[in-house]
Amino acid sequence: MNTFYNISCLFMLVFMGSSASFAQQVGTIERVSGDVWLMEEGKAWRLQQGDEVHHNHTIITEERSITRVELMDGSLLNIGANTRLKLQQYAKDESDASTMNFDVLWGNVRYFVKKMVDPNSAFNVKTTTAAIGVRGTEFEVRMPYPDNISGLRFSPSASLSSIALQTTTVDMEEGLVVLTDLKGNEYELPAGTITTVDADSNVVQVSKYPPVVQPRPIEIPVPTVSMQKTAAHAQKAGAKAAISTGANASVIQNVTITPPRFSGFGGR
Repeated sequence: MNTFYNISCLFMLVFMGSSASFAQQVGTIERVSGDVWLMEEGKAWRLQQGDEVHHNHTIITEERSITRVELMDGSLLNIGANTRLKLQQYAKDESDASTMNFDVLWGNVRYFVKKMVDPNSAFNVKTTTAAIGVRGTEFEVRMPYPDNISGLRFSPSASLSSIALQTTTVDMEEGLVVLTDLKGNEYELPAGTITTVDADSNVVQVSKYPPVVQPRPIEIPVPTVSMQKTAAHAQKAGAKAAISTGANASVIQNVTITPPRFSGFGGR
């Protein structure tokens, strides 16, 4: 009886543990190139295409190494070389609203976030100097990696609060996000802009594209009195020539007068 009870309890614990892991799955590794690692509780192993990533997992890429993660809602993360990204939180409530929080310690991550239908859903990215709230957009977060990256790359204790403050760069391609600096100031980042925020919360935003220059219309000068006299003189001369050759009135009316060529812009 005790043996049966112990086996039943063990089965239930294994089942519950598996269910919890499945419920916390954040996404799947879609592509891998180079040396890409997944770290959990201080242990790291190489990632391969098709591997699952879960809540509290950290993805680490080395030099000339990249990976792509497809999230459970269909959003995509393109993770560049020399990047450390932690999947800080993934949760769903009873209404199926989801919350996703990501920590970018250093490196480049481009996000293709699927538009959120549920207003209670949230997609947030944090760096050492900014928090970025997303509703559905395409953007990239860039963070310089620390000088001692070789020592920090696989450090279990590395976190946003334990590393030096670095300038955050947000490259907006589509949509709109809201950036909050360390002082609590909020800024809207529209598409087509690149925004940086440093450790002192200095925010600078520039346009990615040069302003469109509208072509300047060419102004044709109004004929002057001298030009009108020249045209009238030419018309009389043409009429006399037509009459002297015996042409009728209809031919005289079709005489073409060519005004002087305008060359005010240096044209030939």
